[in-house]
Amino acid sequence: MNDLQTSKHQLGSLVGVNKKDNYFELHYATGEVARVYLISDGIFRYWLDPSQAFAETSDMLVTPQPDPAYFQKAHAHATSDMFIITVGSYKLIFQQKTALFSIFDEAVHRTRVSQVAPLLISGKHTTEIIKQSPNEYYYGGGVQNGHFSHKGEKVLIKTDGITGQDGVLAAVPFFWTNSGFGEFRNTLAPGSYDFGSQNEQVAILKHRNPVFDNFYIIGSSPQEILQRYYSLTGPALMPPRFALSFGHLGNFLDPAWKKAKAKSHTAIRFEDNSYYSKVADGKHQASLNGEQDYQFSARAMLDRYKRFDFPLSWMIPNYESEKNTDPHVFASFAEYAKKLGIHPGFWSENSQDLPDHAELAAIDDPSSDLPAVNAALSKKNPKAKPISLVRDGLRPFQQSSALAFGDVGGDWSSIKTQIATFLGAGLSGIPFIGASSGGKLGQENAQVAVRDLEWKTFTPLFFVTDDQSPLSKTPFAFNSKISRVMKAYLQLRNEFLPYIYALSRQAQDGLPLVRPLMMEFPHEQIGYGRDFADEFILGDQILVAPITNGKSDSQGNSVRDRIYLPDKQTVWIDLFTGDRFMGGRVYNRLKYPLWHLPVFVRGGSILDLGQRHFVLYPYGDSSYTSYDDNDQVDYEHNFAKTVIRSRVDDSRLRVIIEPTEGYYPNLTIKQETFLYIYCDQHPEDLALRVGKDDVIQLEEYGSPETLDHAKEGFYYDPHFSWPKGFSDLNDQSRPALVIKLQERDIKQVKLELVVNNFCFAGEQLVHQITDAALKLPSKVEVDRSKISAHSLTVKWAQKTPKVQLELNGLLYTGISGNIFTFTDLAADQVYQLRLRYESGYKVSEWSDWIKVKTKKDPKDFIIQNLKVTSNVDSEPGHPAKYLLDQRLATSWQSAKTDEPIQLTFTFKEKTELNKVIYVPDALQAEGRPLKIKAEISTDGDSFVPYGEDFSFNSDAKNKVIGLRGVSAWAVRLTILDKTGDFAAASSIDFYRPLDK
Repeated sequence: MNDLQTSKHQLGSLVGVNKKDNYFELHYATGEVARVYLISDGIFRYWLDPSQAFAETSDMLVTPQPDPAYFQKAHAHATSDMFIITVGSYKLIFQQKTALFSIFDEAVHRTRVSQVAPLLISGKHTTEIIKQSPNEYYYGGGVQNGHFSHKGEKVLIKTDGITGQDGVLAAVPFFWTNSGFGEFRNTLAPGSYDFGSQNEQVAILKHRNPVFDNFYIIGSSPQEILQRYYSLTGPALMPPRFALSFGHLGNFLDPAWKKAKAKSHTAIRFEDNSYYSKVADGKHQASLNGEQDYQFSARAMLDRYKRFDFPLSWMIPNYESEKNTDPHVFASFAEYAKKLGIHPGFWSENSQDLPDHAELAAIDDPSSDLPAVNAALSKKNPKAKPISLVRDGLRPFQQSSALAFGDVGGDWSSIKTQIATFLGAGLSGIPFIGASSGGKLGQENAQVAVRDLEWKTFTPLFFVTDDQSPLSKTPFAFNSKISRVMKAYLQLRNEFLPYIYALSRQAQDGLPLVRPLMMEFPHEQIGYGRDFADEFILGDQILVAPITNGKSDSQGNSVRDRIYLPDKQTVWIDLFTGDRFMGGRVYNRLKYPLWHLPVFVRGGSILDLGQRHFVLYPYGDSSYTSYDDNDQVDYEHNFAKTVIRSRVDDSRLRVIIEPTEGYYPNLTIKQETFLYIYCDQHPEDLALRVGKDDVIQLEEYGSPETLDHAKEGFYYDPHFSWPKGFSDLNDQSRPALVIKLQERDIKQVKLELVVNNFCFAGEQLVHQITDAALKLPSKVEVDRSKISAHSLTVKWAQKTPKVQLELNGLLYTGISGNIFTFTDLAADQVYQLRLRYESGYKVSEWSDWIKVKTKKDPKDFIIQNLKVTSNVDSEPGHPAKYLLDQRLATSWQSAKTDEPIQLTFTFKEKTELNKVIYVPDALQAEGRPLKIKAEISTDGDSFVPYGEDFSFNSDAKNKVIGLRGVSAWAVRLTILDKTGDFAAASSIDFYRPLDK
C-alpha cells in the first residue's frame, strides 16, 4: 500500500463512504481516504491526504471553519454507480467506478465543474484534469505579468519576483471561470495550471504536493466568486485615504552626488543652480534631514514638492537602503513630514524593526509575517488603518498588504504588460496594486514617462520610485511643458480620490478597482479574452485606453488605434474634451496631444468629487452611491452612504438625492449640495422638491460670482471647465449647469431636481442610414503578402473620405484613406471581414465577405528541449538557462570580461534549422552584440564556421542570423564585440523551418 501511495497512479474507484460529525469520509480502492467539507453556501472542500494525517496548515491567512447548520441541511444518498451529496441547489456527485467528481447546480440546470480523469497522485505531485468548454475563459493565478485571461495558456503558480512580461510577482493558487466556478488549492507548493495549451478540451491543474486540499467555489458572477474566495482567505484591506494619493519611494541614505556638466543626460539641477550626478562614492552624501548637505536630503525633496506645487501624500525615504536607519534620525524626518501634511513610511527587510513614527511600511521579505507588520503599525496609532507594501508574495496577502513594484521598463511594451498585469491581479483577489510611474530604472524617453504617469493616475496605487537610477523619476524632472502635464494629472488624482476611495470599499466585496470589460459588460464575449487587454474600466464609470506605442502624426500627436468602447446602447464622453462616441465599436486613428490621455466617461455617470459635489453626465437611467467614512479602523461601523439617481426621459431630467444613511464621528449633518450637470443647451426651468414640501423654482444667476453669494440657485455656464488642472493646457470648456443647493440636513431630507428642456448626447445613438446613392464598395481585398500571425492589411478603392470595416462581427470605424491594417489578432485563426463606405450618418451597402486566415505564431516554430553552455560565468540571478525559457521577463547576463563569449547550443538530435534570433535585453543599453561568429556542428563535437562574422547595430532590435538549409547537432555563437564589458540577452531562440 505504501508503494502504491508513493508511486504515480490514478485514484481508484470509490469503495466506501462514512458520515462524520462535520464531514463525509470517502474511501478509495487504491487506499486513499478523502474528506468532503461543506464550508458554506457555494464553497466545498475536498481534502485527500495520502498519509491520512489531515493536519491543518498555516498556508492560508484564515483557516475556514465549516458552517454546522449548512452541513445539517445536506442529505446524501447512493445509487448503483454514484454517491451524491445534495445541499441547497448543489449536487456533489462522486462516480463510484471512475472516481470522477462533479458539481451540478440545479439553479442553472447545468454542471458547474466536472473532472474528466481521476486524480493523478504520486509521492510528489497531484494533478486534476477538468473539462473545458469552448466558451469558457479562465482568470486568476495571481500577478501573472502581462496576462489576465488565460484560455489556451499555461500559467506557473510559482513566485519568481520578476516584473516583466511572463514573470510571476505573486502566485496565488486560485482560479475561476466565466462558467461560474473557481478552485483554490490550500498549498504553497509550486504548480502549473494549463488551460488548454496542450488540449483545448481540458484544463490540467498540477501542484508539487502529494496532498490534494482543494476548495471548490461556485458563484453566479465574478464578484460572488471573489467574495466567497475572500471568505476563505480574508477580504481585501481597506487602505487609509492618504495611501491612495501620490507617493514617493526614495533612498536618501545610500546615494552620493558629485558635480556634473549640464549637458550630461544624468545631470540634475539643484537649488544651488549647480548640476550633479548620482555616483557610488561622491563628495555630497544624501541624508534624511540634511545632516551633510540639505539639498540632497529627504527633507529637501519634501520641500521641492511643496515649492513646485506638486501634490504629495506620502514618502518612504529609505527605500531599499543597505544602511540601518537611526530611529532618532527617522523620527526627526517623520516629524517634519507630518508638519507638511505628508505621511512618513519606512522600508524594512523584515517585520521586526519598524520605528514608532512610521505610518506605512514597505517590506522586502515576502515571507514576513505581514499581519504582524500591520499589528506593529496599529500599535503606534490604534485608530489608523494600517497598510504595508510588498513587492511580491507567496500566499494570499490582500487582507494585510498592497502590492507595489518598481522595476518595470521605461518602454512602450512595458505599459501594455502592466495593464494586463493589473487586470489579472484584481481578478486574483489582489485589488490594490501599483507600479512606479516611469519605472525604477532606465527611462530616458520623456514621452513614455508622461504617458506612463497619465494612465497610472487611474490605478489603485500611484507613486514614483526615485534614487534607484542615475535619472530622476520625480514628476518635475523634465522641462516645464512636461511638468505642467504631470502636475495636472497629480491634481486630477486628488479630484478622483472620493471616487477611488468608494471603489476601495467595494473591493472588499469582490469588485476590483481596475476591471476588464467583461466585468461591466458580461453580455459581450469580446471582453472575456485578450483582444482588448490594453484598456480597462476604473470602477463602473471610467474607461481608460492608455497610449501604448510611439505612433504619432506630423504635429507630434499620439495616434491611437483599436479603442473599443463597449455596448451599442451606451454613449461614452471624452473626459477632457466632451467629445461623444457611440458604444459597440472600435475607434481608430484617434489623435491625442501629449497632455491628453484617452479617458471616457460612461453616459449616465455621476462622479463624486467629495463634500457633496457631483459631476453628472445624464443619460438614460443611472445611479451612484457616494461613500465616506472616518478613515479609521472602525470604518465598518462608522460610514455614510448617499444614493444619487439620474433619469432622462424625453427632454426632462430628474435627479434624486436620497437622505444619507449611516454616520461617523465628525460627519457634518447640515451641508450644501453642488451639482455640475453637462448639457447641450440652456434649459427651460429648474424645479426642486425638498422632502414632501412644495416645489421650489430655482432662481437663475448670471455669473458664477453671483451664484457664489446666493444661498441657492443655478447658473448656465457655456464655458464650464473640468477637470480643473487642464484649463491652461487646452480649451476644454463646454456647457454645463452649475447648481447650488442651500445647507440642509442630509440625513433627513430627500432632494428631487427636475430640469425641463434638457438635452445632452441625445443624438449619439441615431442609427446610420443605408443610402442607395452611395456606391457599392469596390476592389476590396486583403494584401496576401502582408498577412502575418497577428496582423492583416485591407485595401479598397477610395470613394468616400471614410469607411467602416467589420471583422468577425466587430465594427471598426474612424478609418480614412484606402488601406488599413488590423493588428493584435490571434495567430492561426480564420477572420471574416467586409467593408462599407461612410458619409456622415449615411453608409453604403456592405461588400461581400472576405475570409482570411492569419499565419501560425512564430513562437510555435521555436525549437524546444535544447541545452546551452557558456565559457564564462553568468551574473547571479541571470543564468544562461534563461536564454531558452521564452520569457521576456528573464534575461541572461555574463560576468564582465574582455574575452570573446562563447555560447554553445546543443539539440537533442540532429535538427533542421531556419534561423536564430538574438533578443537583446530591452532594459539596458549595455551587453548588446555588435559582432557574432556562428559555427555549426553536425556531429556534436567538431565545429566549422558558418559564413562571415555577423555585424549588428547597438539598438534593442532583434538580431537575426539566417540558418536556412542548415542541419546541426549543435551551434556555437561567439560574441566577438559588444556594448559594455558584459553580454546580455532576453532570449536566443532557434527556429525550425516554418513549413515543417
